[in-house]
Amino acid sequence: MTLGDIFTSRNSIRCFLPKAVENEKLQHILEAGRLAPSACNKQPWTFLVINEPEAKKALCNCYSRSWFAEAPLYIVIIGHHNEAWSRPSGNSVDIDTSIATTQMMLQAHELGLSSTWVCAFDQDLCKKLFGMSEEMEPVSILAIGYADENRITQTDKKRKSLEEVVKYNQL
Repeated sequence: MTLGDIFTSRNSIRCFLPKAVENEKLQHILEAGRLAPSACNKQPWTFLVINEPEAKKALCNCYSRSWFAEAPLYIVIIGHHNEAWSRPSGNSVDIDTSIATTQMMLQAHELGLSSTWVCAFDQDLCKKLFGMSEEMEPVSILAIGYADENRITQTDKKRKSLEEVVKYNQL
């Protein structure tokens, strides 16, 4: 599978089989995140793997969607504000963790796994449940597993044309 194939074939999947993700695949996914570029190579992140029943149940309290509870594996991407590169308008935590999340999501797809990127969850509850310090922010969650192909009802993903999103030299 080429990188272009990965870009065009990956979709967010919200129905998973009750099959565990193999540790070897998990390690490849985590390595993809670890290798992600970050501003000034600060790497201001921690990847919290959630795969045990009690921890999964706790995490589901942060995002109460029925499909979310089906995932066999979650990775909470945590940004460290005190470690991120700073700029006048803030720091690079959101950007850096988003790059790492993207790389993990695409690596999962290459390995035959499906995922959904979640960012509209109760961050404060997540911080409390998993003992994060003040400078830590749970930025996103990747729900990962094997897609239940029999329940997928998605249509083709619609994307704007290149002409709609690209401008040259002026807007």
